[in-house]
Amino acid sequence: MTKLYLPFFLILLFILNKTPDDNSGFESADIPSALPSGWWIQAPNYNNIRLDSATKYEGKYSLSIQNSIDYNTPQEAGNYFFINQNETWGNSEGTIELRGYMKLGEVQSGYAGIWLKAEGVDGRIELLDKKYAGTHDWAEYRLSIPYSKKITQIAYGGILDGVGKVWFDNFRLYKDGKTLNNLTRIPPKKAQQDTAYLHGSGIKDIKINANNIANLAIAGQLWGFLKYHHPYAASGDVNWDAELFKIIPRTLECRNAKELSYALEDYLNTLPKVSTCTACKTPSKEKVILAADYGDLFTSKKITKSLTNKLRHIQQNSAIKQNYWVKKDPGLGYPQFVNEKSYDKMTYPDAGYRLLALFRYWSMINYYSPYRNLTASNWNQVLKDFIPQFLAAQHAMQYTLSTLKLIATIKDTHANLSDNVTLESYKGKYRVPFRADFIENKLIVSGYRTDSQSIQQRVKLGDLIESINGQSVKKLLKKYLHITPASNYQTQLRDLPWNYLTRSNQEELQFVLLRNGKRIKLTLATLKGKSSYSTSDQKEKEPYYLIRDQIGYVDAGKYQNAELPKLIKTLAKTKGIIVDLRSYPSDLMAYSFVNYFKSAKTQFAKISLVDYSHPGNFYFADSVYNEPAKNSEPYQGKVVVLVNSDTQSQGEFTAMALQSSPNVTVIGSQTAGADGEVSAIVLPGGIFTMISSRGIFYPDNTPTQGPGIKIDIVVKPTIKGIRDGKDELLDKAINLLSHN
Repeated sequence: MTKLYLPFFLILLFILNKTPDDNSGFESADIPSALPSGWWIQAPNYNNIRLDSATKYEGKYSLSIQNSIDYNTPQEAGNYFFINQNETWGNSEGTIELRGYMKLGEVQSGYAGIWLKAEGVDGRIELLDKKYAGTHDWAEYRLSIPYSKKITQIAYGGILDGVGKVWFDNFRLYKDGKTLNNLTRIPPKKAQQDTAYLHGSGIKDIKINANNIANLAIAGQLWGFLKYHHPYAASGDVNWDAELFKIIPRTLECRNAKELSYALEDYLNTLPKVSTCTACKTPSKEKVILAADYGDLFTSKKITKSLTNKLRHIQQNSAIKQNYWVKKDPGLGYPQFVNEKSYDKMTYPDAGYRLLALFRYWSMINYYSPYRNLTASNWNQVLKDFIPQFLAAQHAMQYTLSTLKLIATIKDTHANLSDNVTLESYKGKYRVPFRADFIENKLIVSGYRTDSQSIQQRVKLGDLIESINGQSVKKLLKKYLHITPASNYQTQLRDLPWNYLTRSNQEELQFVLLRNGKRIKLTLATLKGKSSYSTSDQKEKEPYYLIRDQIGYVDAGKYQNAELPKLIKTLAKTKGIIVDLRSYPSDLMAYSFVNYFKSAKTQFAKISLVDYSHPGNFYFADSVYNEPAKNSEPYQGKVVVLVNSDTQSQGEFTAMALQSSPNVTVIGSQTAGADGEVSAIVLPGGIFTMISSRGIFYPDNTPTQGPGIKIDIVVKPTIKGIRDGKDELLDKAINLLSHN
């Protein structure tokens, strides 16, 4: 289950080595990129990984990786080599050792480390890594793996998964204690070397008319289909982004359907032919729970039978073992979109690159989203609807908002724009000094951020906000809903106040409040920064404690599995336990914690995954179980689980796990409806987002994406409860357990 990471997006960049191949560190720099020559770099933004001449262990440079937000895929720098078996390395058996220096600066929510990998003809032979967190000065770290004649490639490097900063220096490889020299670096893929279109597509202005939109939609579908089905496109031996810039001009020259079909077929004929695959099998219809949709490629009257037949041949004979653009996570099986370039220096990409962003995103969703069927409208129609919007964007802000609007159409709370400077400037750098939430479908003051303006005397809990800066809340909802990605409406309402309604670039905001039937006009100074909400009587409480000596309370946002033995002892004699999942879990609770409540092994979820041999098809890959704890008796009392729209992802997964236990009641309101791991996506202009990439279902096939988890008793906060300072959901849970 994913931590609620803001998104990380994988890009693989090879900087051509301008010095002789050897076993060296970071002393040879590629001047234009300020990165070390010959190293493979994967990062959401090249600026996150830099040569550092100020902080170093030795020589001219160290390599630093810095991160201010968490990602679901780590950032790495790696050095890859062929093993020349003709080298005199001594004995055919022995030990390969990596020695490297590392310095850590406040690494948290993850780790930094070094890694060493050996591969053979048939794949990975050995992979070792060492992981560290916190702050540490320079120190040498060592890893070693067995060497044998089966090894054909070897690689090593540094990694950061989390926030903070890490420096690496003086990496060296040894064989049986002797330095390895004259190693041959693995040559880059052509997709990594091609820089012909790095600074622009050459496509600036495209007329927006019905013919061009229809033709571009077909071209975009064809480009995406080939990317994930044609062995040549999937090999990395061609810059597939650049191929789009060859297809688009041909497409725009076509005046009718026949010309379009001929032009696309002529292009297809320039690619290597796909051989017939005798071992390829058609997906079993019985196992497929979401079938692939190839857009208009096999159904449109715009496409000739000749082109359709060639595309069908590719689809039926696509024997791709490993696609350069997407790989299967080795542990959990979800897709990782690798080697995609962010073109982050293009804050406002030209028309060709804007179409690349649209077609790249559309194709990823079309072939790798387990929830493609949940989009706001037909996904093929979405493509046609957004072509004119992306073409019409006249500056960075319009492009960014068009992309955000596109992302919102997939109805996924995991999806958003992360750490985007353009979007943040649109939202505003100032915030109001109070919290606002939608309660009973009205925007209500629900908490405070500070008392520096005597805010608690001027604004009262439960005040209804009618307008902000002269605009009614109803109009503001209409303005921002379409750029608020979420799986359901309640979660949109959750996010709207924080993201838009209570933010501004103005230092003052005007409010019209309704209190006890009277309208109050206020001008309030805004605050800079992201301070947390608080109230005057707020107290820091323990992760778990007793209520009235009979009821246990567990705060998932603070609980750690290491505390379970003590928790069991503390809560053993209670008549009931409240598990509060309104905060994101600090630890994975679905197994060890939930096992405390289990009397038998039971299934609590099903997982759907993409069929990598037939992208676009999804099937149930796993069933998820938990079972009783081995060393303790299961808890005998009642359990009440608290949920609301803040219950998301791992919180929802935990709730599902608890629901498989006896005597569990879930109370609250609709959850965020975004469960499962996430895949990071990077788009031109340095735009980073992500999607839910493993489908999570109940054992009876009920989906959780969208509707959220099943709720036994619906309890929602009320305006009266806000005014009275009550936690009505917690009060309801206490009442339920007190009267059992």
